[in-house]
Amino acid sequence: MESITKQEISPIFFSVDKNRRLPHDDAESNPMIQSLIKPVGRMFFLQRCGIALESAHAGEFSHPACHTAPARVFHSDTFLHVSGGWHDAGDYGRYVVPACKAIADLLLAFRAAPEAFGDDWGIPESGNGVADVLDEARFELEWLLRMQRDDGGVYHKVTCAYFPDMVAPQQERAELFVFPVSTAATGDFSAVMAMAYPLYESIDRAFAKKCLRASVNAYEFLKHAKPLPFHNPSGVVTGEYGDESDADERYFAACALYQATGQSYYLSDASALYRNGRSADLGWADVGGYGNAMLLFGGRACEDDILVGRIRADLLATAERLSERTEQSPYGISIDEFLWGSNMYLLNNAMTLLLANDAQDTERYVAAARAHLNYILGGNPSGICYVTGFGGRSPQHPHHRPSAAAGAAMPGMLVGGPDQYLHDLTAKTLLSGKPAAERYIDSVESYSTNEVAVYWNSVLLYVLARLSRLGA
Repeated sequence: MESITKQEISPIFFSVDKNRRLPHDDAESNPMIQSLIKPVGRMFFLQRCGIALESAHAGEFSHPACHTAPARVFHSDTFLHVSGGWHDAGDYGRYVVPACKAIADLLLAFRAAPEAFGDDWGIPESGNGVADVLDEARFELEWLLRMQRDDGGVYHKVTCAYFPDMVAPQQERAELFVFPVSTAATGDFSAVMAMAYPLYESIDRAFAKKCLRASVNAYEFLKHAKPLPFHNPSGVVTGEYGDESDADERYFAACALYQATGQSYYLSDASALYRNGRSADLGWADVGGYGNAMLLFGGRACEDDILVGRIRADLLATAERLSERTEQSPYGISIDEFLWGSNMYLLNNAMTLLLANDAQDTERYVAAARAHLNYILGGNPSGICYVTGFGGRSPQHPHHRPSAAAGAAMPGMLVGGPDQYLHDLTAKTLLSGKPAAERYIDSVESYSTNEVAVYWNSVLLYVLARLSRLGA
């Protein structure tokens, strides 16, 4: 395995100056973009659950198999074998909704820039002739398949009832629960399984067909199900990932299944579900932008020219707004409200800009996307590279249990960044007098500014892969 150590590489950096012009240098000329792809991708491997991570591949973050016991379906005497998948964030929960955002990002990144990904990430599957990003996505897809009921519905999450102390994964031994089916989880599941089908068909046809059957089964469940939002039951405090509207998940699933099958049935549903403005929605709660990407950039040309025209116009209008905000921002980014996980929101916008550039090749969009990455890698008011283990300054104490247990920050993880609303006690105590963009602290206790998540790393990987190949 190639050793991954802290990289003392100067970040792509510009001073915070309202009058400065956005950088137009060739992305390929800066070595940091390419050097980050592998460690940012390896983060997913290091978050694997249910198997032993051997020291030959995981180094100081190796551990025995964790969370292998059958999980109880909440408020029942039924137990399911649902081991596998990725630990979602700084805790050890596994949640379907954010997992599907992460998979969508990885699959879109590979489809758009396959040459950015090698078979050399230093994971057990390396050298098997398949890009490691697809091997890693498959590990999560196989866990998702275990989360589907026979009727097509998909359980929302598997976690304990509460978060553990800052212990290694094998030391969380409280009872595991599988929580009820939600239509948001079912729609997201249907969508990413349909996305997987064409990418894996030439690699493992049997697996690809299994994904497509599961997608169709989930979609048919949705067609006959009323909305089933998820809320944590009393006494359960792990991540909720609640979503009151499932229209965007149904839309995403319809778009992905149309791409996978070509059946007009799914396109008709997508057209009926489409709403203006979905082009910017690439979060875990609002996934309409992924459906748009399926119809605009999938391998199958969409037969509904009117729908495609509306989506394209909405996407370009959104990109224009994001570019204008970026150019006017003192920080070179398109957000002015710093929510919990602000780094994800601004990278989602960078992803939107890069998708818009696919629709209409425009230097303005690429420059704005690059400015967002500049911010992440050090061009921000804190002067810190928000990716662990890189740059002159990077987080040393992320809210991440494996890192805390090992006494070292796992490399390649994107932390959440400034949270102007100070959602944890450490942030409230130490950051209340600071401007919104500076409300970040490198503390293991600050889960609202310094936690990590697979679905934050996934959009970072997308942006890195795209910019590594855009010589604009």
